[in-house]
Amino acid sequence: MPTKEFDGTRVRSHAKFLAIDHRFLLVTSANFSWSAEHVNVEFGLLIDDRHLTEAVEREMLEAEDQLYERLHYPGPGQPRRA
Repeated sequence: MPTKEFDGTRVRSHAKFLAIDHRFLLVTSANFSWSAEHVNVEFGLLIDDRHLTEAVEREMLEAEDQLYERLHYPGPGQPRRA
């Protein structure tokens, strides 16, 4: 989802996290791409903590409407709208 506009400009988020089974939390600088895997020097941390993972999930869900726009992808030949 693209970020919303604040003070005339779009906020950019470079943070990545992945929550797995509400238990594991991966926080990383890496993009999920070939170059991040094979070329870049990246850093990440895998945390096994259900309470922390669920807290991050809750925070992101609560902030989602304030930070991001939902895109709707219509059928073929129809224009995309926010």
